[in-house]
Amino acid sequence: MQHDFARAHPGKPGHPEKPAASARSIGLTLLGIVIGGAGYYASWRFQTPLGTLGGIAGLALCVIGTSHGHGSPGH
Repeated sequence: MQHDFARAHPGKPGHPEKPAASARSIGLTLLGIVIGGAGYYASWRFQTPLGTLGGIAGLALCVIGTSHGHGSPGH
């Protein structure tokens, strides 16, 4: 049995086109990785609550950067 599916965007079969990530979203994600990594290392190494907060802030930046990367071009 063969099915015909309407495609919104012409492209490779089975691979819908994805929007390119913006420099802002990449920057936020990378900044989150750096801050989060340093915070979690400080939390593990020195047992400090400030490191844990830094790790959480870094994780939040990664989430924000990723969510902005999938938004519409107008955002």
